Formats: sequence, C-alpha cells, structure tokens
Amino acid sequence: MRVLVCVSGLIATTLSSSAVGAQARQDSARTDSTGQTITPVSVSAARATAMVGGAAAVVITPSELRSSPAPLLDQALRESPFVLVRQNSRGEMEISVRGSDSRQAAVLMDGVPMTLGWDHRTDPSLVPITGTERLVIVRGLGSLLNGPNTLGGSIEISHDAYGQPAGGQLWAGAGLDQYGATVGTLGYGRRVAEFGGGALSLRAGGAFRQRDGVALPNGAIDPTERNGLRTGTDLKQTDGFAALRWTSATGRAVGLMVSGYDAERGVPPEEHLTAPRLWRYPYARRSVAMFSANSGLVPTPFGTASLDVGVGVNSGTFKIETFGDREFGSATGQEIGDEHTTTARALITHSLGIATVRASYTRADVQYTETLSPVAPADYRQKLSSTGIEVEAPMSARTVLAGGVVFDRATTPETGGRTPGQAPLSNIGWRLGLTHALNTRVRLHTSVSERSRFPALRELYSGALNRFVPNPSLKPETLLGIEGGVSLNGVFPAIAQSTFQLIGFAHQLDDAVVRITLQNPTRFQRVNRDRIESAGVELLGGLVFGEDVARAISLNGDATLQRIRIIDQTASNQQRRAENNPERRGRIELGAPLVRKLRTFATARYTGAQYCLNADSGKEDRLQARTVADVAVQRDYRVASSGPFRMLRALVSFDNVGNTAVYDQCGLPQPGRTLRLTMTLR
Repeated sequence: MRVLVCVSGLIATTLSSSAVGAQARQDSARTDSTGQTITPVSVSAARATAMVGGAAAVVITPSELRSSPAPLLDQALRESPFVLVRQNSRGEMEISVRGSDSRQAAVLMDGVPMTLGWDHRTDPSLVPITGTERLVIVRGLGSLLNGPNTLGGSIEISHDAYGQPAGGQLWAGAGLDQYGATVGTLGYGRRVAEFGGGALSLRAGGAFRQRDGVALPNGAIDPTERNGLRTGTDLKQTDGFAALRWTSATGRAVGLMVSGYDAERGVPPEEHLTAPRLWRYPYARRSVAMFSANSGLVPTPFGTASLDVGVGVNSGTFKIETFGDREFGSATGQEIGDEHTTTARALITHSLGIATVRASYTRADVQYTETLSPVAPADYRQKLSSTGIEVEAPMSARTVLAGGVVFDRATTPETGGRTPGQAPLSNIGWRLGLTHALNTRVRLHTSVSERSRFPALRELYSGALNRFVPNPSLKPETLLGIEGGVSLNGVFPAIAQSTFQLIGFAHQLDDAVVRITLQNPTRFQRVNRDRIESAGVELLGGLVFGEDVARAISLNGDATLQRIRIIDQTASNQQRRAENNPERRGRIELGAPLVRKLRTFATARYTGAQYCLNADSGKEDRLQARTVADVAVQRDYRVASSGPFRMLRALVSFDNVGNTAVYDQCGLPQPGRTLRLTMTLR
C-alpha cells in the first residue's frame, strides 16, 4: 500500500479542512506538527506513521487499495489498520475505533461533516471515495476544531483539486468478479487556467457499481440464497464528484466541491433470529457541496494570520420498505427520510512567533422530515455549535505542546410534534498533547482529552417503524481519552524502508446511550445507563527489502489488542462484555516479486472472539475467532511515456480463499470466497 507522509494538513481535519489546506502550500514539502519541513514520501507496502497534536494518525492513498478500482469507504476502511467496520441489522455499515460507538467517530468529506445529521453517523458502505486524493484516519482526538460531536476519532476524505498538471491527467478502472458484479470508474484532472497571480485546477470523476449479491461462506445459514449469494446483499450505485479550486502563490484560495450518489440496495436478514427484519432500500440518495475560501497570510502587529471560511450542504433522502416474507413481493410498510444539514465554519490561524493559535466557530443546522406511512410527515430540527481555541507551542527544539478548550451547544427546536422536547444542552471539552522527537527517526507522543457527544434526533424522538419509544430526556455522552506511544521510521539503515508504531490507550465513556427492552408491548428505548471502559495497545509495522519497488519484498502488519468492559451503573456496577466488538484483531501481509514482473500479495486477517445479544433468547451468543486468507497477483505495464494514460495495472484477487465464515455480528457474515479481476489505467 502506498502511504503519503504529509502531516501538515492533519491538524486541520476539520469542517473546512479543504479551506485550511488552501493556506500557502508547496508541491514538494509540508510542515508537520513539530514545525519541521518534511518531503512527502511514497513507500510500497510499509505504512508510514504520523501524529496530530499528540494523537496517532495514518494517511492512506485510496488509489493503491486492492479492494476495488472505485472503492466505497467501508471497503477502504476494511483494508486500513485499527478501524473496525461491521454491518448492522438495518443493512448499514458502522465504524468503531478503540471500542467506540459508531456515533463517536466523525467522517468528513472535503470538510463537510457526513456524521452530523438525523442519526449522527454515516453509512460508509454508501459513501463513495471516487477520485479521493487521500484518507486521513486519526484514532484519538487530534483536534478540538473538527466541529461538534467529534470525540472518538475522525476520518477525512479529500478530493483536493490543487496541483493538477497543465496537460491533464486521466484515470479509468473496471472490475468484475465470478458472480457477475461489475464496477467502473472514470476521472480527469488538470490545471485549466492561470489568472490573478494564481492557478485554477479542476478534478472530476464518477463511478458505477452493480452486484446481485455477495458470496455466502461455508457454515452460514440462508434458506433463500440464490446461486450461492446471500439474500439482501444486492446493490446498484452511481456516484460522481467535481472539485474546482483557484490558488495563488501567496496562499489565497477559493474552492468549490460537489459530490453525490444514487443507490438501491437490499438488507440482509439476521439469520440467527426467527423473525428477522425483511427490509429493502428502493433508493438512497445524497448530495454534498462545499464552498471554501482562504485569505492567505496577512501581516498583523503580532505576526501573521490567515482566515479560512467554509460553508457545506449535505442533503440526503432514503426510503425503507418492509416485507412480510422472504420473497420480498409486496411491501407491508415504509419509512421515508429527508435530511438537510447546513454547516458553516470560520477558522483564524495566527502565528505569534514561537506559538501558533487557532480559533474556530462551527455551526450546524440539521433538518429532517420523517414519513411513516400512513402517519403524516413529522419535522425535526437540531442546531449544534462549537467554539474552540487551540495553542501549539515548541517547548524545545524537539518538543511541541498542543492544547485547547471548546464550548459545544445543542438545541432541538423541532421535535416532530413530540412534547416535551429536549432542553438545551452544553458542555466544555479540553485536550492536551505532547510530541517529542528523540531524533529524526524516533518520535514519542502522548495526549489526554475529554469531550461530549449530544444525542442525535433519531435517538431522542424516532419511533423507528413503531419499534422504539422516544426518550427526549437523554443526556450527552462524555469520553475521557488517554494515549501515548512511539513511532519509528527508518531505524534499520540496511533496510530500504521501515516503519513501526506502538500505541497504548485508555478510554472511559460515561452516560453511554444504550438500548433497553420495554414490555407490554415489547418495544425498545434508548437511555443513559452504562459506563464503557476500554484499554489496549495498537501495533503497526512495515518493512521493505530492496530499493527497486517492483522487485522488493515487503512485509507489513497491524494488530489491536484491547479490553472492553460495559458497567451498568443502575445495577450495582454489574459488568458485561462489549457487543459486536472483538477485543483482538490483526492483519499481516507479505508482498513478493514473481516472474515476468508479476507481484504477489498474501494476506491473513484475524478477527478474535466476540459476543452479541440474541434477541430471541435474551442471552449472549459467542462468535468464534476466525482467520481469513486473501491472495492477489498484480502487474504494472508502462503503456506510454506521455499522454493521458501512462500506466496500466492488472490485478487478480482471490478473497477469503478458505471460504471462512467471519461474522460482523450474529447472523450477518462477511462475504465468502470471491475471485475478482480489476484493471486500472492512470
């Protein structure tokens, strides 16, 4: 995997990360959190390490992922270290970092928070990353300036149009698997004009995906499987994006990004239940637009300053249909959701010589209309705001201290006609981070932070097709997070490339929102009840033997070892295990050259034992640990020395060679054995 080591933009994985990134930049160098200038380095197979204000981070180039020529976000994250991706009973994918709930990790697309909305989380299986330049994964709280409800990590998707070649650049890709699933993508980027002392760049692309289903692995039950494909795993999706940015030599910039998708998909039934959900999404559509502007560096009496502003609009609509039998013939009920979130943000960055101060204000307005036929539509609204300030200052030539405070607030002025509504909520968060470079190859870091997440509109007021009882009295969840670790790069001079990272962490989430069961009639309700404690270590390592990338041998791996305990504070601190969250996960991959410039990759993915609550029995079911093996063979062909297409990459992948059943949760297995062929032109 190619990893781009560029740490300067990481501090700004915020609402206007695209605006922050519009500050004065260079094509060849960026500045990391210690103030050192580093050159972006591409490494094959050995993942590079990074830090953001004392928090660990990884930067990934999606074009080097092997899951698809046009991967969706969940596919990219399943190939990434330390992020747990799993499917839930609604057919959605959820994200967890360090034992966190899926609503505690923020996903931002070019600065627009995808996780601020009706449910305060996003389904990564519907988020396209077509044409994405990079993914930035921060596992802890790397900044308080990401906007409200960001406390358990952040994932930033960037389609930056900056720096496109004057002659233009095309990319195209296509993929096919043994079951007839297809994917195709096409994109283009170029510098289109120069004026006003700057350059105007364009980057645009689109993709199409279609599948009848995913393979059913050995031992997995599905009474209505067809041709070896799981029920309810079909998908049709089209997406596209365009990014336009003008940037001057002094750092002034104006940019516009638009993106959208249109999808239809099934929902796989939970096969361990006697009466699982039988749902389909006839449509799920979303559009995102982001306008950003940057003033460039402006002299002040105290140093230099810059102002970034951004306005983002995130609109989506979906329809769920319920069915009475597994033939999915006539719908027995439906839910329609229309969501519109507008987010605005201003960020001031001021250099005071030895220190840098950043202050931001973010405001989000979430509007949602829920239609549960035959009931009349209900309107909901939530307003969120966040005001924060951070200071970064060198304590010595090798040590940097970063810290700040933030004030968050939430109100729900429209409650779908449900009374009483929730009272206004507010909270103060804080963080401290320290980074120390022992030398150019060894770096230490530590951070501690505390911040709250306000309940989403869905948690407060939704009846979810009459399955839930609303609870407008929910309180915020509060996460105290501590981490520390060491990163080593190039510590073995005899090896072409080497990188290692060891991180220890401890999290405590108070007033965790959990689901309880009510009787007569049987319904669910969300309440603040538990304290969730997680602690563990994360290990990342990579080695490349040989200077010639085509002939080099690479070895990389990662592992997460953690202990998660849920403490019921209403039942004499009774403890139980975390649901759907394996405490041990890991991956190791070997890359080696073959004959005729072929290159092979062999990967083993380990998922430890996990537990889930069986709604039929009311007891915990244990899912055994499993290891899955993947094999791929790849070759790159030089097709031209100039022109729009210069390199062709052909890849044959054999996923889940042993056809092993690994479960995301009870009754929901991951795909079985699949043979894929992909071709990419760049």
